[in-house]
Amino acid sequence: MSQQSEPYEPLDLPEVETYTHRAHRFPGKFHPPLIAKVLRDHPEHDVVADPMAGSGTLAVEAITSGRDTICNDIDPLSSLITRGKTHPTDPDRLRSLASDIREATDFPERGDYTEEEAKTRVEENLEGTEFVVPTNLLHWFEPFVAVGYSRLLITARDHVPEEDDQMWDAIRTALAAMVRQISRADPEPVSGLEVTKVRREQLEEGVDFDVEQSFKNVSNRLAKGYEDLRTVDDLGNADVFRGDSKNFAGMCRDSGYNPTMVVTSPPYCNAIEYSRRHRLEYEWLGLFNNSPDKNAREERLDESRDFFGSVKPKQDTLRSLDPVPLTEVSEVTAEIEAEGHERKANLLRKYFLDAFDWIEQIHKVLPQGGVFCLIIGPSTSYGRVINTPEYLKEIAERQGFVTESERSYKLVNNKMQYPTNGATTDTETLYTFRVE
Repeated sequence: MSQQSEPYEPLDLPEVETYTHRAHRFPGKFHPPLIAKVLRDHPEHDVVADPMAGSGTLAVEAITSGRDTICNDIDPLSSLITRGKTHPTDPDRLRSLASDIREATDFPERGDYTEEEAKTRVEENLEGTEFVVPTNLLHWFEPFVAVGYSRLLITARDHVPEEDDQMWDAIRTALAAMVRQISRADPEPVSGLEVTKVRREQLEEGVDFDVEQSFKNVSNRLAKGYEDLRTVDDLGNADVFRGDSKNFAGMCRDSGYNPTMVVTSPPYCNAIEYSRRHRLEYEWLGLFNNSPDKNAREERLDESRDFFGSVKPKQDTLRSLDPVPLTEVSEVTAEIEAEGHERKANLLRKYFLDAFDWIEQIHKVLPQGGVFCLIIGPSTSYGRVINTPEYLKEIAERQGFVTESERSYKLVNNKMQYPTNGATTDTETLYTFRVE
């Protein structure tokens, strides 16, 4: 699919270090060289913010350029990974601790447990802990894998001192990074939480699940990233929060940070549903901090559907929406609704109404002369192009920003970034706005 009438060339981007960028295969990531370029083009800004941090790419590039950063995301997994990637603990100690955890964990072998036995053993292992048995556990995991991973979780918790939050974030980042690798779900970041046709074929041919080796691989990769970060002479500081981007100004105020530059890329309006894709990580790691009973689990999932960009918000959030004060959005959503797709039309309306709120928050945060860089591409819905870049630009200007520059460019690799139900986004636009 091509949304532009003229061809665009890829951006000429700098080479950058890997650092901790590969700690977790998170979908919809910023491309690190792009963020490095954006920051290098604005060297005067010492404090940079991202209200929708995702997996922390902006945070890593900011601190390695010597800047401080405040990052926020409503997704608890995003907040965890961003902390884990930007607060490097001693890499040798991480390797040693991960090795001790592996040696102390009794990993079963395939065939050691029936499904019924495995479910009982996992429930026993996690009872009274912060961890939660995932819904439909044995649909997603082989019995021996489920038991092995549950043992790994409780052994890891026993080995990390309660007061060592930094090391616990590192270990949990590694534990989160391996969940999809050891599950029956498709491990590719472009997949939601599903056993795809490709994955089903792989399972039929035989997948060699190895919980111990997976943990070794992800913890070693993170430790190598920490080594690289610790070579940076003037490493900045990253403060990471979990919260709604529509409350970003208050969060900055309460934290004492005064960013003069914001760089962000909001979720695409029909792309990855993070609340569904990350459900296994949320539950195994207890990231909503609720008790593991059924009602609490439903509350966690209910909360997850209110994530910005989710395609499954609660029904009451879609009732009595205010009109979207953008003519083109009103027209295209009316057409979609007239064709019988009322829910999708309302989801699009909510997406752009939310955008008014979070862009207003960014404007409140930034001082006069402050810079807001927005990276986004178009989407499609029922055969119609949703020109998200232009719509968000109009919203930014209505909220008081002045457009300083815009550059549309061709994506070199969009496979990892933009699943859009069969269509792909092959261009993005980088906007630079300024507060006058």
